[in-house]
Amino acid sequence: MIASHKIIFNTGILYAKLLIVMVLGLLSVRIILSALGETDYGIYSLVAGVVGMLGILQGAMSSASMRFMAHSLGSNDEQLILKTFNTTLFLHFIIGIGVVLMIEIGGYFMFDYLLNIPPERVNDAKIVFHFMALTTFITIIAVPYDAVINSHENLFFLSIVDIFGAALKFGVAIYLTYSHFNLLIVYGFLLMLVQIIMRIIKQQYSIRYYKECKIDFRLYIDKPLAKTILSFSGWNLFGSIASMAVTQGRSVLLNMFFGVGMNAANGVASRVAGQVNTVSSSMTRALNPQLVKSEGGGDRNRMLRLTELSTKYSVYLFALFAVPVIFEMPYLFKLWLKEVPDFAVIFSRLILIGLFMDKFTFEIGSAIRAVGKIRNFQIAEMIIIIFNIPISYLVFKSGYSPYTVYVVALFITIIVFLVRLYFGKKVANLNIIHFIKNGILPLITPILLATAIVLLIKYQIKESVFRLLLTFGVFMSTFSFLIWKLGIKQNERNSIIALLTAIKQKIRNWK
Repeated sequence: MIASHKIIFNTGILYAKLLIVMVLGLLSVRIILSALGETDYGIYSLVAGVVGMLGILQGAMSSASMRFMAHSLGSNDEQLILKTFNTTLFLHFIIGIGVVLMIEIGGYFMFDYLLNIPPERVNDAKIVFHFMALTTFITIIAVPYDAVINSHENLFFLSIVDIFGAALKFGVAIYLTYSHFNLLIVYGFLLMLVQIIMRIIKQQYSIRYYKECKIDFRLYIDKPLAKTILSFSGWNLFGSIASMAVTQGRSVLLNMFFGVGMNAANGVASRVAGQVNTVSSSMTRALNPQLVKSEGGGDRNRMLRLTELSTKYSVYLFALFAVPVIFEMPYLFKLWLKEVPDFAVIFSRLILIGLFMDKFTFEIGSAIRAVGKIRNFQIAEMIIIIFNIPISYLVFKSGYSPYTVYVVALFITIIVFLVRLYFGKKVANLNIIHFIKNGILPLITPILLATAIVLLIKYQIKESVFRLLLTFGVFMSTFSFLIWKLGIKQNERNSIIALLTAIKQKIRNWK
């Protein structure tokens, strides 16, 4: 399959998976919130946030492994590919142990000095915390196998495993409604078990089907390569620190000023935003291996073209779902949850608006990481993003409403937008005018026109299932039509048509 067809095929597979995982995920949240109650769900969201904040190294190493595996595959050097896998696997074992120690030590201080948890629930929260620490270790040591599968662009297998995982989590949610044990502890343990099962499946598949997954630390560990990976990961860690610290720092601030009830609202809102964000991140997963392989093979121009393409389609696919969700958020929450936590709707709307703004330059970061010169970029981005926390603290200290934490984030996002353009030009030779013209401007008119039509529907028709379906149907069809006519080039249309024709032909042959 040629590269352009493979990208489109993988994107289609990811979106088929997305619909299934999204439905199962949202149903699971409804059942779990009902079974655990607002307090226990808030405790779980808070503890999960603390583990995520302390386990930031996992994200940095995962990104590094993906980058170096795809880069080595792009070079077609068999020895380099073997060395890259073994070196990253060895590093992940060492780092996994270090991260778990960090989590456990950090957790001791968190529970005693920072977290606002009802005294009678502290012991249960600590047990769940230990489960999450073990889950983090399993996740870290399996990252190189994920990197191999992603680098080979076998997103069909990954999608099947993710659907299986979502089904298991849905089963856990159903089980909670019948269990008579301590539900918070049971929930934490079963989620850990699900994650372990998924990681074992991915690891065994990689060992069986990919020859580079041959483990021999004595023969294939490359010390210079290890230093390069660690250097890249170290600077990439700055970005992970900023994003995770801000995301989870908000949770801690909301807990400090408003209690665990606000964590429940924030947890629900983050889950909704995460599900919608998966829509565009699936496109990124389909494109990124090709993007890094292009840079690894010395084709910088193709890498930059893919960056523009990834930006355009990730914004389109995010807006396709996010805009109607933003407009119909109150009614969706009424249908979804029995009791809607206070501030959940406004939190969700502001998070989605912030993510939407971020999409316009997010992929420039992928281009910079593909080149590998990330130090100055990560430092600048981290310093700006981390300002979310002290500013939000001052805002809360002044007595402002909880939702202002996300208003602050919107202003920070605008500054990050400009920083990414600057470093994209400096590091990856990105032509800013060309990028805006081809990656951003084609989206503006379709977004504005489709949104205007939805606004008319919102103010002419009362809230109902009919309006909900009409809003989604009209926006998606109108926006897609406008993107097809105004937002994409003829060669992109030709690639999509050619792939659809090939798929139809295969279906006819099967018959």
